[in-house]
Amino acid sequence: MKKLLIVLGASVLVLSACHKTTEDRATSPSIQKEQQTKEVTNYFHYLADSYQKALSHEKESKDTAVQSPMAATVVAMEELQLSNPTDQALIMKNYSDFQKLIQYNAEKWEEEFASWASSMGQSYHRLEHTNFDEKNELIKKLEATIVSQKSVKWNVFGVSSDNAYDYLVLDAYYDNQDKHFYLFTLKDGQAQVLHTDKTETISAANFEETKNTDLAQNFKEFLLKTSVTKENEPDIDNSSLTDKIKKAMESYSDSKGEVFKSTNLATYGNYYGLAVPDQIMQFGQVDGVNYTFKWYGYIAGSGSRRFDILACYVNEAGTEVILFGYKDGNPALLHTEGQPEIEKNESGAIINAQVHFVVFHHPVLEQVFN
Repeated sequence: MKKLLIVLGASVLVLSACHKTTEDRATSPSIQKEQQTKEVTNYFHYLADSYQKALSHEKESKDTAVQSPMAATVVAMEELQLSNPTDQALIMKNYSDFQKLIQYNAEKWEEEFASWASSMGQSYHRLEHTNFDEKNELIKKLEATIVSQKSVKWNVFGVSSDNAYDYLVLDAYYDNQDKHFYLFTLKDGQAQVLHTDKTETISAANFEETKNTDLAQNFKEFLLKTSVTKENEPDIDNSSLTDKIKKAMESYSDSKGEVFKSTNLATYGNYYGLAVPDQIMQFGQVDGVNYTFKWYGYIAGSGSRRFDILACYVNEAGTEVILFGYKDGNPALLHTEGQPEIEKNESGAIINAQVHFVVFHHPVLEQVFN
């Protein structure tokens, strides 16, 4: 992670050329900032630029009050939402993907992928890259490639030409012997491994989602267990509250006659085919209103209102989810109601969903906040 941040810091100059800025000295700083945000044409680049500038400032200043890079990115995301109200969901997608790109541990995945390749009797080399480097050769080579015989839009290591890109490429590996080519990507926020073989020329490749379920699952689990960051979170001991929640859920489980298990971003569950908690956070609504869900440093969703998660439980049948946390700053319980509405593409991948939560009043469970 530290090495990644060093690499990111070195690319500030590259990023600065990606964005338009307003240089009207006659206007106030607030108006100038508003004008600058309105002129943004690439959301991902704007978020990255805000992160990089804060990172550079953080290194140069010893003032403890300096805004942290991720906090600066959150501010940038909120500015984009205010200036582009019709693009709320698209901005949140860019922001969520940016978080995962920053948190992605390329060196650690290289170890795990090398171990998998060895078990397959194969050997790959990683296409070395620097995040946000517009000169990367792979960017041009991927422009003409297709996925499942269809044209797509790419965000390659944080460089994209379209806000509504289809795939964020986190990593790429190539096998010189058998011409196997792997792209490790995010598609609508979800891990997806793309593969093609017998490829002499990358630009002529047709990628397909890998049929190797072990590799696909390994990559998904890797992203989940390495995606949580507690940067900028107050150092609060929630252990006593967590214990209360655990005991309350044991009582609730007994009364229902079924087992509920605790989940988090590293040990997920299943709710009608959706991953818990990451996809229910991504597609969650509360009382019919889109919400943004936050769990430590991880944020997902597309709403202007927020629910901060303390704990998440799902029953073994995968039909019921309960969230403990703070709804717009106030202690609250959320409970799923009815089945989610899930939209899939032709290959069966989930492209959109609506998960319906309602505020849940239960005397035993609500006692945890007393």
